[in-house]
Amino acid sequence: MMTTAGGLVFTGGTNDRKIHAFDAVKGTLLWESPTPSGILAPPTTFQVDGKQYIAVVSGWGGDSAGMQSTLNQAFPGQYPAVPEGGSIWVYALD
Repeated sequence: MMTTAGGLVFTGGTNDRKIHAFDAVKGTLLWESPTPSGILAPPTTFQVDGKQYIAVVSGWGGDSAGMQSTLNQAFPGQYPAVPEGGSIWVYALD
């Protein structure tokens, strides 16, 4: 997870393949965006020419894929496969 001075909390950490932004005080979901794989890495932030950006790696690794397989064996059909691989997603903040 990562928090911003503007009161946002960014996180992935789930197999829904999305990055999420929450209100840091209320905990309400403010925004989410799909990515091609699960997000395990923490988001980071940087600034270019006064504009703030959030970046995150989307990529489900072997350990997570093994855990996903175990869940699928215990609860067939409830946990769809999450593709492995890696890509970097960058979002501009307003």
